Amino acid sequence: MTLAHAQLATEKPSPERERRIALVIGNAAYKSSPLKNPVNDARAMAKALRSTGFGVTLVENGSLTAMRRAVRAFGDDLASGGVGLFYYAGHGMQVRGRNYLIPINADIEREDEVEDGALDANFVLAKMESARNPLNLMILDACRNNPFARAFRSSAQGLAQMDAPAGTLVAFATAPGSVAADGEGENGVYTKHLLENIARAGVPIEQVFKEVRRGVARDTRERQIPWESSSLRGDFFFVPPAPSATEEAQKAQVERAVAEAVRREQEKLAAQQAQIQKMIQDMLAKQRAELEAEMGRREAAKPPSSAPAVVDRELVFWDSIKNGANPEDYRAYLAQWPDGTFAALARARAGSTLPRPPEIQLPSVPAVPGDTAAAAQNPRLPKEGDTWDYIFVDTLQRRERGIRIEVLGVSSEGILEHATLPGLAETRVQAAGPQLTMVPPLWEFSPYLLAYGNATAGSQWPTLSVLRERTCSHQISCNYSGRVVGEEKVTTRAGAFDAVKVVVELYGPVQSNQRLVRVATFWYAEKAKRVVKAQLRTLSGVFSFDPDYDIELLSYKLN
Repeated sequence: MTLAHAQLATEKPSPERERRIALVIGNAAYKSSPLKNPVNDARAMAKALRSTGFGVTLVENGSLTAMRRAVRAFGDDLASGGVGLFYYAGHGMQVRGRNYLIPINADIEREDEVEDGALDANFVLAKMESARNPLNLMILDACRNNPFARAFRSSAQGLAQMDAPAGTLVAFATAPGSVAADGEGENGVYTKHLLENIARAGVPIEQVFKEVRRGVARDTRERQIPWESSSLRGDFFFVPPAPSATEEAQKAQVERAVAEAVRREQEKLAAQQAQIQKMIQDMLAKQRAELEAEMGRREAAKPPSSAPAVVDRELVFWDSIKNGANPEDYRAYLAQWPDGTFAALARARAGSTLPRPPEIQLPSVPAVPGDTAAAAQNPRLPKEGDTWDYIFVDTLQRRERGIRIEVLGVSSEGILEHATLPGLAETRVQAAGPQLTMVPPLWEFSPYLLAYGNATAGSQWPTLSVLRERTCSHQISCNYSGRVVGEEKVTTRAGAFDAVKVVVELYGPVQSNQRLVRVATFWYAEKAKRVVKAQLRTLSGVFSFDPDYDIELLSYKLN
């Protein structure tokens, strides 16, 4: 016995060619009534099927065990999909209306032993049906004389009629109850004509078997008429038809149409990116003009240079120590101004060792070219369609409100976004560099500062210009400053983040012997590509416009 497995071709099948699996068995070396052609037929069929794209398993002179194992493996392979084909050449018989394929080691002396000693053809059909693949073919060149007929009571010849399950074609070398000849040439009569027609391009499977039937009937002078039972629902070709000139032209037309559609989409995308870039640049220019106008108003409000400047010694002293870590500095401040504007904060700092914030090591960010397409390739920057949802909590009234941010465009200069804020919805640009904007009741300090690489260790901004500033009403005694404090792990409703902490401080005018001091803290997370938490606190003085608040990230979606 020889068991040979043919491997599937390594190159990818063409789109028109479905997955194809075949099991081919040829039994000839029987102890009683050996046959001449089945092994030749099986080898020729295996070769022909491989040439039409089938992966073939070939079994020659198989025992019952070998045949069962091969059918089981065939069924398992079919479960992955594709077209299945089973071909058998050798002795076969019918017993009580069921067909059996005889292994070469069959030890059958009585009719009631056939079921135990032979392979039931319905076992193969059951394996095909349970695989639930779309199309199956069973070809039985097994209608030769029954070698055990003398010991049987039944005189039935050939094979019995079989009903094909859905999506299956069962082909017999001759009609039910008839006997097929083994053949005098290299192959049996039936397989010879089958081999001739398999190689014909563009011939449907039904037409293949019609041509086989005509050839066999002609060669055997109508003594052998092949027969099929079919429930096929789809079309099948062993060799698909070659595309016609019309089909080739249609295919080329479709390819040109697709290429043209892709080109138009690319041009449209480029135009949209250019429009977004211009919009960002225009809005940033407008913001810069507003800042310059504000600085001009402040300069105009300053007293003439001839007048002696009024120096606020307390503020000057506090500015010189506010970022320090030495408790003695704060005790010196309290000695001079025990009831000063920053007395409460100084007492808190004087009672601690105030260790310096740890140095933070942030990864460097490569320079981003000044256009939208290149900026979109920077993995740290957000992308169009990214969204963040926050919860805003007024610390006085404990009222919660939602905030939603959606990115509309990205460039190396800033982010175009649409914001839905408490009492406000607007489209605006967030600058790449440090920029403080008042969006009542919020302070916004460049929410994408970390994504652009502008919140590095030791970064300080002693004087910040403010867009939409209304806290100080153009008083020159106001000063906004910011600095990177360090790294910190923060927890929000959207999860835990490794964040960079940035503090922005306002030292405002003195009212009722108290200087207005407000501190905003922002936590930036690279994972979320934006601010994930923020808070605003009034440390001293009275501020009647906007409340202190907390903001934290609820959820976010990054494309």
